[in-house]
This record gives sequence, structure tokens and C-alpha cells, in this order.
Amino acid sequence: MRIAFDLNNTLIRCGYDFPLERPRRSKLARLLSSEGFRKGVVELAEYCRQQGWEVWVYTTSYRSNWHIRQLFWLHGIGLDDEVNQQRHSREVAVRCMKHPPSFRIDLLIDDSEGVRIEAERHGFQMLVVAPDDEHWAQKVKAALAQRQD
Repeated sequence: MRIAFDLNNTLIRCGYDFPLERPRRSKLARLLSSEGFRKGVVELAEYCRQQGWEVWVYTTSYRSNWHIRQLFWLHGIGLDDEVNQQRHSREVAVRCMKHPPSFRIDLLIDDSEGVRIEAERHGFQMLVVAPDDEHWAQKVKAALAQRQD
């Protein structure tokens, strides 16, 4: 299975003050990045890896692929691939904010109700996690476990 995570307000603070992970490479993180990850993402990524699933990022931000990979590396998470706005614009023929089927992504984890509406319209699987949901990681794990059954 291929799982993709959104960045802004899903994994990275952008107006919401959710608890953050402590980077595994904390000294380098202080030097290289001002962006932290939401508490629970490391556990989720490890869970996905244990199941043999791919971990992707699908973001509408213009962060470079290198920058995205660096953020994950600082937290000890390896990414299989990433889709940023530049790649989405190049490779997606459907007119929508995000289109996971274009990249064979099975489930998108995102905070956006707009993307949820597009998921219904375009027939792709998406799970909405609110930025203020303290139990978001458990919600994602439960949804992933259901997909296995």
C-alpha cells in the first residue's frame, strides 16, 4: 500500500499550535530547518514501514524535493517519494488540488475539507485529520488497520 501525507497543517504547523516531535538529529535540525513535525508522525511512519507500505508526501507547497526529504531525514524517516506543487502541475491531467490516483497512492492523509470534497468527486481515498485533533495518529492507524481487513 502507498500512503501519502500532506504537510501544511497536517504534519507541519501553519497556524495551529500542535505538539511537535523531537527530531532524531536535533542539532542538525536547529541548523537546517525551522519547521518541526507534528507529534505522532514518526510512530506512524514506522508503523507503515512495519506493514511493508510506502510512505509518501503529497503537498501543494512549493518546497523542493530536497527540502522535503531533508525534513523527514532529520526525524529519522525515509520517504519513498514526494509530490510537491511543481510535480503535481507537471504530471496531473485532472483539474483538482490533489489527485493521488495519478501517483498510485492508495490513501491520502490531509487536513483539508476541500481535498475531501475532491476525493468524493474523483473517487480517491482520503482521511481528514484536523490540526487540533490530539489523537490524530491513532485515528490514522485505525483507518489503516481497517483497510487491511
